[in-house]
Amino acid sequence: MLSDAASAPKSYSWMQSYNDVSANDLINYIQSVVSGTPGEAVASGAEPSTPLGDAQPFEYAEDFPGGDVEELAASTNNPNYAAKMLGYDRNTFGNMLHAMKDYNELRGDDNVIWHDNGDVEFNGQIIDNMHGWAP
Repeated sequence: MLSDAASAPKSYSWMQSYNDVSANDLINYIQSVVSGTPGEAVASGAEPSTPLGDAQPFEYAEDFPGGDVEELAASTNNPNYAAKMLGYDRNTFGNMLHAMKDYNELRGDDNVIWHDNGDVEFNGQIIDNMHGWAP
């Protein structure tokens, strides 16, 4: 399979982009990217992009998009993400989770949803707040 790619006409070879670049061209490209010279960092043959200076500015709005802040609140049913979202290490959060589920008479496989304010939702109702279970 590799021999086919190597013997293919240059325009079809998957190695073409690597074979056509000299060491000097590669070093010049890397130096231009590191130094932040955008004109030199464009790959040869690439189409120029639209400059950001031509972009239209956003209009200022007093209110949040959609109006209600709670519509934008984060939530998850993944305990790993919930631990990070609420600021706990996974082991501490696991202990908190077991205690909270035991207290609320939930089984281990009863899926709950954690909200970014700490609220715990089960079957569409807020049943607890995880921050209350912090050590």
